Amino acid sequence: MVSSTSNLVVSAPGKLMVSGEYAVLEGAEAVVTAVNRRAFARVRKVGTLEASAEARAAYAQVEKQLGKLGGEPAVDVSSLRSQGAKLGLGSSAAAAAAAAGLAFAQHGQAVDTLEARARVFQAAYRGHQDIAPQGSGADVAASVYGGFLRFRRHGETAEVAPIQWPRDLRVGVVWTGQEARTSTFLAKVSALAGAQPERHRALIDALKREAERFLAAVLTNDVSGVLASTAAYGRGMGELGEAAGVPIVNDTLRRVAELAEQAGGAAKPSGAGGGDVALALFPDEGSEQRFSARCAAHNYSLLLIELGAAGVRLEGASEPSEAR
Repeated sequence: MVSSTSNLVVSAPGKLMVSGEYAVLEGAEAVVTAVNRRAFARVRKVGTLEASAEARAAYAQVEKQLGKLGGEPAVDVSSLRSQGAKLGLGSSAAAAAAAAGLAFAQHGQAVDTLEARARVFQAAYRGHQDIAPQGSGADVAASVYGGFLRFRRHGETAEVAPIQWPRDLRVGVVWTGQEARTSTFLAKVSALAGAQPERHRALIDALKREAERFLAAVLTNDVSGVLASTAAYGRGMGELGEAAGVPIVNDTLRRVAELAEQAGGAAKPSGAGGGDVALALFPDEGSEQRFSARCAAHNYSLLLIELGAAGVRLEGASEPSEAR
């Protein structure tokens, strides 16, 4: 590692799963987006916090390809947390993407072209899988490529393509106040597959069909179709949780969905469920404002988040002043 690279800073955005939870693990095509809260990676200095295992593994993947760098990454994911709790915005995936990007940048390679991001994705995906093999990789894709994506997993790689978000759709992101552990929910659903394979298959097939309908509605700018599919997907996640004996759609997430429907929109868990965040979608500003008022009345926290953020990028050599 040469000294001129020791102050490089590379960032990557967090993510929101829009559609395809659980079904993406069974071959369905998911929709995922990057958010404007970012992880920042730099070379670790003495006395600074260590990076996550996923970030270190992603960094090591690049070193295997291009050679040892003689250091290790430090990654700041504070903007993806609230009072120490994970918000469900893909902090580990963002850390892996930022760390892989940092390693490539230290080797003098670009990180923000389409070709470069394909390399960053492979390193970040493999590193993340080394630590958390149960994940789909959709979160890593969002953190690397940014924007809105359609995503399908193919073994050790994935099919990723940008999509256009319907221009009239309004978005609200609600923090439930409860951090969820994705691995626990995935383990319960996996246990259902072993104990009741036919029931599991029927529930997953229903989610796969709804994921297809959601994507089709997005691609045709069918706002009413997106809202109907969002509500249906949330119900399907709830049914899967009931069968698996785990609260994928807990009381808070269920109430958020009710408030969104009353306001003229639809909402569902974003991610594995059980807490973290809910994604609420609306056809116009009026319904979005009605939902915001209802959330305030119930003391639900709406996060100030924008979707479709830029992917992994070089920030330069100075300390970032804020999570852009």
